[in-house]
Amino acid sequence: MDSIKFFRDFLLHEKRYSIHTADSYCLDIELMQRYFTEQGLDLTELEKDDLKDYLGSIYADVKASSLRRKIVAIRQFYLLLHKRKIIEDNPALTLTGPKKDEVLPRALRREEMAKLIEYNYPQTLKGLRDRAIIETLYSSGVRVGELVSIKIKDLDFKEKTVYILGKGKKARLLPVTSQALDSIENYLLKRPGGKEKDSIVFCNLKGGPLTERGVQYIIDELAKNCGIYRKVTPHMLRHSFATHFLENGMNLRYIQTLLGHSNLSTTEIYTHLSIEELTKVYRKAHPGSKK
Repeated sequence: MDSIKFFRDFLLHEKRYSIHTADSYCLDIELMQRYFTEQGLDLTELEKDDLKDYLGSIYADVKASSLRRKIVAIRQFYLLLHKRKIIEDNPALTLTGPKKDEVLPRALRREEMAKLIEYNYPQTLKGLRDRAIIETLYSSGVRVGELVSIKIKDLDFKEKTVYILGKGKKARLLPVTSQALDSIENYLLKRPGGKEKDSIVFCNLKGGPLTERGVQYIIDELAKNCGIYRKVTPHMLRHSFATHFLENGMNLRYIQTLLGHSNLSTTEIYTHLSIEELTKVYRKAHPGSKK
């Protein structure tokens, strides 16, 4: 199916838009399609966070009015796909903009991340699992969809790596910290079912596979318990992973590989994020700050 032509027909014949408006919206979707094609992704498999990352990547290069139009085009496009049952969930349903603090990916501050890592997790099945989830997300930078798909056979405790089959069926082998692997091992020792190679690592408390929504609920609960009074999402831990590496001097190309980005421009969004580090350097270097 030619989704762009399909979308254009919808705009012209159902929405009764002008040819100029329909062509502008279709061009917006075509440009977005090129962006995700370079990453090996189809427009039908995107999530809201993917769309926000895309908007963040073009934020500095377009006018606010153009960005607003692109958001409208994206929302109309996914409304059509959902209406025609081509996709089950509409990732653009609540997509808004343009506000800089919403378009740019948000990262946790280091002290907030430390609260999640150093939290006194109970030595229960749930507590051990929740610690392992936080450690794994921050240690590897995986997407939440990748996290819930990890099987025991994907973990190499000796080499300290995890095999990830990401979006677009793209595989990557990632290093993982000893701390994260220890947390996973402690959880698996407590978990019914043990270490069967083909079983999913992270399960709900009934023994079934944990869902992405389940991970969000776990993080919501942990953030409140840790005294973090803002919305924390699994994707924010991925952004924190990338941002903190960048602040510590890691080459952007390495971060690109770790995150599984095909295009460096996707990763370059993180160069706009380190305001905390930028402010610190500014205060130290600016003559007026030394008075």
